[in-house]
Amino acid sequence: MKLRQYSNPPEGCQPRRLTRVYDLCDRALARLFPPRCVICLDPGQPPALDLCSGCQADLPRDLPSCTGCALPLPQPDTFLCGDCLRAPRAFDAAFAAYRYEFPLDWMVRRMKYGREIAAARVLGTLLGRVAATAHALHVQALLPVPLHRAREAGRGFNQALEIARYAGRELGLPVIHDACARRRATPEQVGLDAASRRRNLRGAFELIRSTGLSRVAIVDDVLTTGSTAEELARVLKADGVHWVEVWAVARA
Repeated sequence: MKLRQYSNPPEGCQPRRLTRVYDLCDRALARLFPPRCVICLDPGQPPALDLCSGCQADLPRDLPSCTGCALPLPQPDTFLCGDCLRAPRAFDAAFAAYRYEFPLDWMVRRMKYGREIAAARVLGTLLGRVAATAHALHVQALLPVPLHRAREAGRGFNQALEIARYAGRELGLPVIHDACARRRATPEQVGLDAASRRRNLRGAFELIRSTGLSRVAIVDDVLTTGSTAEELARVLKADGVHWVEVWAVARA
């Protein structure tokens, strides 16, 4: 169910009229500052995508991949990887637009550690466009992975929220940004193995208010072991969400 089928979007979601305002602002800014490809610096795609069509075509798609965790698979006729067959996850499905390879990995690092929010606009738009053409839309809303307030203050923004906003605009789906929170500042996950990631995230999220929805997609920049999504999915399932997907721009 898409936002256009809601008469009133769920509380805490981005209203449709605000989305239209953003679209008008993008078009106005594009006249003053034409889009420029973040990879090769050629002209971007109108009205406001900072990525040229050639570089977009060269991005490494995550195909074929496991429908349970989005792990790249060697055979196109395989649907689940061995791990998902042995032990189902807390979330019900996973989708990643691309593989975490160059230049996707460079774009993500530039966004997160170079504080380039323009890269989040590109990544979110790409996620939305790939989802619109290659993924069945079973969800009612997008829920970005929350950052702890200290880390968000240091970075200046939550990259998952920015990605979700632009993906939601492409798909006409609302973005729920205030239903869950990260209640403790967990260390960075980079470099940790799967078991350490699970211990690191145990009890990291809390429910602030009920979503009131039955089908939700958790949105993040990169899906690695799925530990973050697992912990957040448990919180959402306890709230009564029946179907939880995980969407990521890239799969490591």
